[in-house]
Order: sequence, then structure tokens, then C-alpha cells
Amino acid sequence: MRKIVLLFLMAVAFSNVNAQVDSLQEYTGKYTFPEGSPVTEIGVIVENGVLTATSVMGNSELRKTDSKDAFELVAYSGLATFKRNAENKITSLLIQVQDINMEGMKAEPAIDRLKKEISIFLLIR
Repeated sequence: MRKIVLLFLMAVAFSNVNAQVDSLQEYTGKYTFPEGSPVTEIGVIVENGVLTATSVMGNSELRKTDSKDAFELVAYSGLATFKRNAENKITSLLIQVQDINMEGMKAEPAIDRLKKEISIFLLIR
């Protein structure tokens, strides 16, 4: 009986960890910033269950705050806020560190661009 309860508790804990990682996946991707910004590109990945921002200036954990889509940019004592469109999809990332504010657009994954191009091609034909 104890083994069954222990297995059940382990399964519940494992599913909770997977759900947290899956919910972070929607933030991942490449964000491009305007020329003249301190960085022109930031990658957002999930690494060992932690949302992480990567750039030529270094990496930083993005720690969840109380606000939806807002994360503390730990290494730089800043704030990273993801913005959504009307369809609730993440479209951009606003970075605020000290007196620097910069907004980058989320790059479309190559597969999504390819799907759009194929759709357009088929409509034209």
C-alpha cells in the first residue's frame, strides 16, 4: 500500500514539473531588437526547468513575478515583460534595465513562415 501511495505522489509531482516547463515554452524563441540597441537579439529558452534569456552580453534567469507575462531579469536587476496580440500569442519582449528600455519582436519560427508561404502560394495558384 505504501508503495502505491509513494508512486502516486511521485507521478503527481512529475506531472506538476512538466506542466510548469510546458507553460514556460510559450515564451521561448528569438526576439530581435532595433539597431542601436545594446543587443540586437535575445534568445529565450527553458534550461533545466528555468526560463533563461541568452544574448551576447550573457545569460540571465527570468524569474516569474506576480504579474502575468512579467519576469525579473535576475543578472541585470531588470524586468522582462512579454506582450501578446489579440489572439493571445506572444509577439514581443520589453526589457527594462536601469534607464534602458528596449522592445524586440518575436521572430517567427521557420516552420510557421514556411506554412504561410505555402498557403499564399496555394491561394495564388
